[in-house]
Amino acid sequence: MWENIADGLRGEGVSVTSVTRDARLFLDSLGTDPPQVAVMDVEGDGEASLGCSVTEGINLLREARKRRLEVRMLLLSAVSVPEIISQCFDEGASGYLFRKGLGTSAVSSAINSLVRGERLFPVQLLRNDFEHPPVTTPTASVLMALTQREREVLQYVSGGADNLKIAAHLQIAERTVKSHVTQLYRKLGAENRTQLALRACHLGVRPPPDL
Repeated sequence: MWENIADGLRGEGVSVTSVTRDARLFLDSLGTDPPQVAVMDVEGDGEASLGCSVTEGINLLREARKRRLEVRMLLLSAVSVPEIISQCFDEGASGYLFRKGLGTSAVSSAINSLVRGERLFPVQLLRNDFEHPPVTTPTASVLMALTQREREVLQYVSGGADNLKIAAHLQIAERTVKSHVTQLYRKLGAENRTQLALRACHLGVRPPPDL
């Protein structure tokens, strides 16, 4: 299956460096010869699959983040539970697409979006967030209520950067970044980092060009 998808992506002009089902080999390859984007096939726990389970996928994301691998992770899955999708983003996913009916052109487009620094949230997660809107004031008013530094931090959060990376880019202490993120949670009504990134998306906040 994945060999066919890889061939299709090559036909779309995407350079595919490797295809593997071995999780350890997958992570090691990202550390030695990292691509710009890594694609993972994720299935529900307990399902027979060609890819990894949700638990395995989340563990891979967590381990990649722990190793501080500079790779954007795109997940293809049939799992549509908002809490699980949100956890994937919390653990470092940059994009999440539903596999059903997904063609190689859509995957290629998603890869190119991630290369440009964008994040791809599935419709179900966006819909869930829109159904429980925390911000009812106009966009301009919301952004004006943020300090300049908070707006800068929000830009990096929207691009998936963690606190340590934000601190390095802005040349401030990590604990200072954490304080700004806490204030952003309060001001934008977010409960976690993924929700905060979604709020940024709704407000039209884009990742900075140096991310």
